[in-house]
Amino acid sequence: MPPQTSVEIFDALHELLHIFRARMRQRLETACPDLSFGELRVLMHVGQHPGCTQKTLVEHSHIDKAQMARTLAQLEDKGWLVRAESASDRRMRELRLSQRGQRLFKRLGAQRATLAAELLKDCPAPLQAQLLAWLARARDGAARHASH
Repeated sequence: MPPQTSVEIFDALHELLHIFRARMRQRLETACPDLSFGELRVLMHVGQHPGCTQKTLVEHSHIDKAQMARTLAQLEDKGWLVRAESASDRRMRELRLSQRGQRLFKRLGAQRATLAAELLKDCPAPLQAQLLAWLARARDGAARHASH
């Protein structure tokens, strides 16, 4: 495969992700205008990874620790998020969505799935499955090589 093809693959992935994120951002802001996009991203991550910690959120999002602490406090104050002492380490606090947060997470997850289906409607399901397998293979290979 010519080197330019590899670059074009990443350019296409970048453009597709940009379209997905921009449209998802519009839907998120419409669905819940009282939450910032950053707050919504945190809620989505906590919904996908119940029991995660502030530390793992900082690592995932690359947001400053102090800013993340403020965001989590705001989400907890607004009733979207619950912080609880970890059963395995009393110094750690696990993050979970409140019942209100869980309802929003389900609604936004459905919107996310709908948008993804809309953007890939011209790509038949078997090709989507094949693309996913290829991307997972490339990701796993990149992860292996990154650790050496």
